[in-house]
Amino acid sequence: MDTMKKIACTVVVALFLFPAPGQTARVSSAGRESKPVVISMGDRPGAIVPGVKQDKKADDKNKSKKEKDNERKTKNNVDVQTTPVNKSAVKTGAKTEKTATAKRNLNAIYILPKGYKDITIKGKAQATKKQAAQLIAANNGNLPIGCSIGEIIDLYWEEAEREGIRPDMALSQALLETGYFNFGGSVEPWQHNYCGLGTIGGGVQGAAFKTPQEGVRAHIQHLLAYSDYNLPKTKLIDPRYDKAHNLRLEKGLITKWSGLNWTWAMGGEYAEKIVNTHQLMLRCPDKEPEGMWTDHKKQQKELEKLYEKRIKERNKLEKYKYEKHKK
Repeated sequence: MDTMKKIACTVVVALFLFPAPGQTARVSSAGRESKPVVISMGDRPGAIVPGVKQDKKADDKNKSKKEKDNERKTKNNVDVQTTPVNKSAVKTGAKTEKTATAKRNLNAIYILPKGYKDITIKGKAQATKKQAAQLIAANNGNLPIGCSIGEIIDLYWEEAEREGIRPDMALSQALLETGYFNFGGSVEPWQHNYCGLGTIGGGVQGAAFKTPQEGVRAHIQHLLAYSDYNLPKTKLIDPRYDKAHNLRLEKGLITKWSGLNWTWAMGGEYAEKIVNTHQLMLRCPDKEPEGMWTDHKKQQKELEKLYEKRIKERNKLEKYKYEKHKK
């Protein structure tokens, strides 16, 4: 009987001290649990069992060479292609996705006369000054540029006709660029920059001129840089004339408004928008609108003071940038 008891006790102790695989043995010592005994998961490499600490060394022995290579590639951030490639599609250049885009119906968006792509930058005006005034007055009755509607129109006719540029089309471009002289973008009224000279987005204001006449003249000179081999008849004040003119001498002159797409502005419908504005002008009544000759002399003086202030600020900033770069 005593022998049987001894055998039973021995079995119990053995089972407690040496558990079956997959279990964690815990031996009590002074009322505290010992650290878990690490047990290998045999033929299940990498498997994680709750409550069991994995024996990485034992698992590594059971991993195949291929599995180890894949694990190493993943660790080194090597992309492993798992999706099979359609080799026949690659060889034949077959398309896997249709990327057809619908062609825009420009005539449904803009007012475009027949043959509008052949409208030249140079030539005589088709719209009258009064029609131009009607269009401006309908969209902006109080210009913030230091001159009246009638005065800005006279300036465009004077500067453009001197150089052989179409004044009504040049003014249409200015109306497009400035939003009928409402501005609202990077360019401000004090700059008298009516054609986006030097503006590249991101808050860059571009060129600035002291008076409306200088702003109009620079605009016309820039159109000449694109369309004529000869220099302007007036003193050059367009700061980007040489760069634009040299580029056109190299790549060819642009003599039609349609050629300004992707050149003057980064847009494929820039010319269409100018032509559309001009067509709206032609639809206006040929009579003077109310307020066409409103006095803006006081406003002009204020803008000139603001111009002087901003130019000083610009020069100071440029000097700071230059000195900083020099260091």
